[in-house]
Amino acid sequence: MRPESIAEVCSFLKEHQAVTRLIAGGTDLVTMVKDRVLAPKYVLDVSGLPGLNAVRWSKKEGLAMGTLTTITTLVDTEVIRDMYVSLYEAAASFGTTQVRNMATVGGNICRSSPAADIVPPLLVFDSTVKLVGSAGERTVPLGEFFTGPGRNVLRNEILTEIRIPPQKEPYGTAFRKMGRTSEDLAQVNCAVKVVVADDRFDEVKIALGAVAPTPVRAKTVEEALKGHRTRPELIKEAANKVAKDISPISDSRSSAEYRMYVTPILVRRLITEAMARIGT
Repeated sequence: MRPESIAEVCSFLKEHQAVTRLIAGGTDLVTMVKDRVLAPKYVLDVSGLPGLNAVRWSKKEGLAMGTLTTITTLVDTEVIRDMYVSLYEAAASFGTTQVRNMATVGGNICRSSPAADIVPPLLVFDSTVKLVGSAGERTVPLGEFFTGPGRNVLRNEILTEIRIPPQKEPYGTAFRKMGRTSEDLAQVNCAVKVVVADDRFDEVKIALGAVAPTPVRAKTVEEALKGHRTRPELIKEAANKVAKDISPISDSRSSAEYRMYVTPILVRRLITEAMARIGT
């Protein structure tokens, strides 16, 4: 089915949400149906809904992305390359060219995979998501959107927009993922954003994927750094505290032990890299 409006989607979901899946790029859903992980009674193709694939930016309002914005669009958008470097890096490392051309930002979020690459950069930028349903619309902080592996707070709703509010400047940000191959899902991924003033950490935000049931902020590390001088030994000491923020499991891509070992190293390196990018 191809609904022609958001209202039509919401009306259908109100009656059939439990047996319905939405499809836009389909890079996850098609595979899951083929593998018999899912067998939805109805599939709504929302790829043609008008007005949901635009990227807008202003200094006053920040960045807004429609849910149908493709990963390739993130890579090709100048303001994202220049101002939201970690988001650009996550998009550039996302799957293959063909996958990036089809996959959407909203789809990557709504799949609610703990290993979603686009989510950690959005978390460190304090992103929110706009959800629209038959009962109206609401805005939810992205950090409160995920409730477990493959689960989220959507209730007869469609995610229509992702917003990044204006950021305190200057800041530095970085993203990297560890994986068996460049196209594979992450064994661990991480995004960092830092603001430094008078040689002290004024703001530190760290988000991790594939190391907990949902993407998580490393708040123990953030608190250990904020307000302190930017000394390498302190960064290393703080990064080692990330074990308190994560609960990795062993799966087909990695062991829990490897994830626990590599995460503090990744966090330390990305903090340093983000610092080096401040003002550039």
